[in-house]
Amino acid sequence: MRLRKIAALLLVFTVCLTLCSCGYNPKTVGTVTDPEGNKIDITCGQYLLVQYETVMSLLNSAGVSGQIDLSKVLDTEYGDSTVREFIRSSLPEALLRRAVVDYLYDRTDLGDDVATKIYYDNYVQSDWASSSSSYLQNGIGFESFKAYEMQMIKASRIPYDLYGKGGEKELTEEYVNQFIAEKCGRFTYISLPYRKVMGVDLTDEDKKELKSYAEQILATCEEKGVPAHGSAKTVIAAAADEFYTKYQSLLGYEQDMESITYENQRRVFGDGTFTDAQYEQMFKAQPGEFILVDGGDGLYIIAYRTELDPEADTYDELYNEAIAYVAAQEFQDYITEKTEGFSIELDPKAVEYYSPDKIVF
Repeated sequence: MRLRKIAALLLVFTVCLTLCSCGYNPKTVGTVTDPEGNKIDITCGQYLLVQYETVMSLLNSAGVSGQIDLSKVLDTEYGDSTVREFIRSSLPEALLRRAVVDYLYDRTDLGDDVATKIYYDNYVQSDWASSSSSYLQNGIGFESFKAYEMQMIKASRIPYDLYGKGGEKELTEEYVNQFIAEKCGRFTYISLPYRKVMGVDLTDEDKKELKSYAEQILATCEEKGVPAHGSAKTVIAAAADEFYTKYQSLLGYEQDMESITYENQRRVFGDGTFTDAQYEQMFKAQPGEFILVDGGDGLYIIAYRTELDPEADTYDELYNEAIAYVAAQEFQDYITEKTEGFSIELDPKAVEYYSPDKIVF
């Protein structure tokens, strides 16, 4: 779900790491105090996971893979300091965000029935089966991993309480209706392949040729139209196939155009299927109209818009889509705002002991 992705950007969650038991080995690294004065211990596992996730995020964003010299990475300049200092300075905010989510969820009316709990347990088990080796080598056990996953789920559900009916920031009927009218629709579409081979872009001349190809497909679709009892998918796929044979040498591989034509799909602005810029073009089309969307860099989408389906696209479902859209825009800021009512105190000795140098890849 999209809100799970949003939640993953907001938080770092609880795991417990099994570390060497000899010598100094604090079980907690500090405390968080909530707005009601309650103190919550920050376990070593929570603190170490923040470091682990932060380092992994930095490495992924930098495209670093394979054998890693962690010490060298941590000593690398990052802004006005080093990666090591950036990690340490970012930990308090990440820990506070986690505390906010726990606090907010505990004060909602959200609850899980037996079937839902079984579903979540199965989901966690599946995730663990595919990723356990990476966690185990860092001393992360299943129960810690389960706590981590379940808190992600909690964070993904809070917006339904926050923006839902009766919530603190309930969406108005006027807003939801406007959202449905402007940002929800059904489309039959094809995204034209635009690479000769994997990872190789078309030349500028090739892209011009592909644009001409896309414009011809659109013209053919508009000329033929969709018969009263016909299918827009058939019309688009047939038009694409007719011109594809002329451009097969350009694209460099065979493609069954009907297999990549999607029929009557509900699409919502911001759902990740297309970029915002592409959606802005698509939603300019009226129901019953074909449109050519320029996706940039030689990518073209031919789409046919239809009306929403009253049976499949219920108000409640689209209300939830509106919640997901709003949450993507402002939920992070809401969490940040809520951290102002919390405070955090870290033990310098424990922080030094649990150095990011102890992370294992």
